[in-house]
Amino acid sequence: MRPLNEVIVHCTATPPDWWLSRTTADKVAEVRRWHVNGRGWKDIGYHFLIDRNGSTVAGRPLDQVGAHAKGKNTGTIGIALFGGHGSSADDKFVDHFTPEQDKALQDLLVRLLKDHPTIKTISGHNQYAAKACPGFSVPSWYAKARPQPAPVAPKAGFLAALAAFFRRS
Repeated sequence: MRPLNEVIVHCTATPPDWWLSRTTADKVAEVRRWHVNGRGWKDIGYHFLIDRNGSTVAGRPLDQVGAHAKGKNTGTIGIALFGGHGSSADDKFVDHFTPEQDKALQDLLVRLLKDHPTIKTISGHNQYAAKACPGFSVPSWYAKARPQPAPVAPKAGFLAALAAFFRRS
């Protein structure tokens, strides 16, 4: 696995109702077509894409350098949210994305940070390019969202010992 130190969040700059009746797989295939046929890249540029309903789909394999932020692809993971058309860099997440996407992005970040503890930065494409993408301030969103891993249930032995302790008291 290549060394990873950052996640960069993007948007597809599509309207909220873009291909609404199509599957997430169809939408990902279309973005892949834009990147491969339109830009001449070897694959889709993003490592993950999150649909309006919260479905999260893998794009480019994580062991491959992405093509999502010029000059920043090495050591990074690119995540794209479907939507964001007409956004500006200082909009709020809720202006262009769904609560399902919010939860899915938080869940994905928890998983990525757990699986790749060397990741220290969560940023937006607009921090590295004169673009609105992803259509909100990722640092502001992340500071409020601050996804936390699900609490780990104590082992049964611990609970039994705790119950025994209180029975003795």
